Amino acid sequence: MTAQLTRNREIVAVFKTRQEANQAKQAIQAAGLNGQQISIDDSIPADLQLAAQGITMGPEAGLLMGFTLGGILGLIATIIIVFQLTGHYPDSAASRIAVFASAIAGGVFGVGAGRTLQARQPARQQMKGNPNLPREYKLVVEGSQDEVRQAQQALGQPAVTA
Repeated sequence: MTAQLTRNREIVAVFKTRQEANQAKQAIQAAGLNGQQISIDDSIPADLQLAAQGITMGPEAGLLMGFTLGGILGLIATIIIVFQLTGHYPDSAASRIAVFASAIAGGVFGVGAGRTLQARQPARQQMKGNPNLPREYKLVVEGSQDEVRQAQQALGQPAVTA
């Protein structure tokens, strides 16, 4: 007679920050479980997680990119135009104002473009990019019932018996 070892994949805890989940994972590893049996499931791809934590979507991103690109393009255009007209490097107040104005115009254009692109995304995608939404980090243990109980006890949770 052979005994079958059933492998379970159970959520043992849910945390609000990745740091808390990592600390709990280390506590479970210190209790003797193999680190490969423990995973943190945030169910959001890494690039979208980064997008949710920073200003990388919508009008804010458009504003930043618009200012940057508008300033760079304004500087290049000012240098080329003034150099063609005068033969000297542009070092006047008018050329500085032209660069500043193109940066402002780029920012305004960027806000509009960012808002338009964000509005075209599906609602689920927009939610992933919202930094104000709470995140959940699920600590998942894959192993036998005894290993799952051991993980729960390492976190100070009462063991759930089936």
